[in-house]
Formats: sequence, C-alpha cells, structure tokens
Amino acid sequence: MAKYISLTAIGKDKPGIVSSVTKVIYEEKCNVEDSTMTILHGQFTMILIIKIAVNLSIKALFNKLQNATKPLCMAFSYAELSSYVPKKHKPVNPYVISVYGADRTGIVHNISECLAENKINIADVHTILSKCKGKDTYIMIIECDIPEKKSYEKFSKDLLRLAGLINVTISLNKADSADI
Repeated sequence: MAKYISLTAIGKDKPGIVSSVTKVIYEEKCNVEDSTMTILHGQFTMILIIKIAVNLSIKALFNKLQNATKPLCMAFSYAELSSYVPKKHKPVNPYVISVYGADRTGIVHNISECLAENKINIADVHTILSKCKGKDTYIMIIECDIPEKKSYEKFSKDLLRLAGLINVTISLNKADSADI
C-alpha cells in the first residue's frame, strides 16, 4: 500500500529552494503528487503531497531533506496521511469572493465564519496587504463551492450585511469550473 505525507517547508525566499527540495524527492524515488507554493512576506512557502517510495521510511526522507537544504535555512514539518485521493474535487457551483477594505484584525475570521455557517467549502484563499499611496488596503480572494441548494440571494445578502459590519467591500462572482 502506498504511503503519503504532506510536507510543509518555509524559508527566506531565494533561488534554488524548489530545486533543492525536489532533488531529494526525486533521488529517493518519491513523487510530488500535489503542491502549492508561494511567497508570503518574503518567505517562500510550500506544501507538497508526496508519495513515498515503498522501501523508504518517512523519517529518512525528512532527515535527507533537512540535511540537503541546510544552506537555505528551511524549516520543515510533515504529517503522514491516512488516506489520499489524488483527483481534485471538481466544484459543482464555483464562485469567487473578493474582499477589499482598510486593514484590521478579524477580516479573515469574519468572512470564513460566514462561509462555514452557510456550509460553503473554501477551495483556495489568497490575502495580501497592499500599501499604496500611504494607505493599507487588505485584499482577500476566496475560491469556493456554493452548494446548488443554497440560495444565492440569501447568501449574497448575508455577505453584504457582513461587509457593512466589518467595513469592507465584498463581491461575489460566478466562476468557471476548470477540470485540471
């Protein structure tokens, strides 16, 4: 039976991080089956789902990754996955929610709480603090899957009410469903 782990790595952004990490994975005959990588506040971050080679221990792979990336000062963590379904869920009713407003604490929590209360699954979230002309603007883009039985009108009203309460602008737009 195949073994899978989720591997998280973070370190100061510089060239060669992806190459160094994936070299070890390749040399150990493991496979990156899914990933997300980005730069957050000058830190390169990655989350990888890795299929472990049959005769390799997870601990051995983790130690080799740490040793190979010492010059890059990376921090790693991993979790063994009890199950893994490689095919991504294709959203039935995909939407994009855009949030803009003055930066303040609680925006992510308030929006995600509203989505959770409405049983709406979040597929992806991107946030950024934009500093333009001396103003801090918080931007949040959420990809989500709204159940078809959910009333668009009611949910849209809930979002607009929340926008007023937390003093942000929120838009809800139907997205194209892509099968990647």
